[in-house]
Amino acid sequence: MAKELTPVDISNTPDLLRLAEEVRRSGQPRLLRRDSEDLAVLSPVATPTTRRPRKAKTYTEADREAFLSSAGGWKDNVDVDKFLEDNYASRDRSSRPPVEL
Repeated sequence: MAKELTPVDISNTPDLLRLAEEVRRSGQPRLLRRDSEDLAVLSPVATPTTRRPRKAKTYTEADREAFLSSAGGWKDNVDVDKFLEDNYASRDRSSRPPVEL
């Protein structure tokens, strides 16, 4: 999580206020320098994006019934132990062709 920045009110500092408004308007950060020493970077604040509300999902009673009727659909059709054994065994086999150097 980003560290909170300490705000500084620049309302009564016209030169800094003008520079800050220019940075916001242009969207380009500015490097603040004294003689040959870099002091700080003044960058524009990102505009918060607004999230669109999610559409309410509408399910019909037929959708609900179809979902509920699918429960247990593999029962007596799939040997779970054999399925798991094959699944774990397939992880030990490489699906890539051998590399010849």
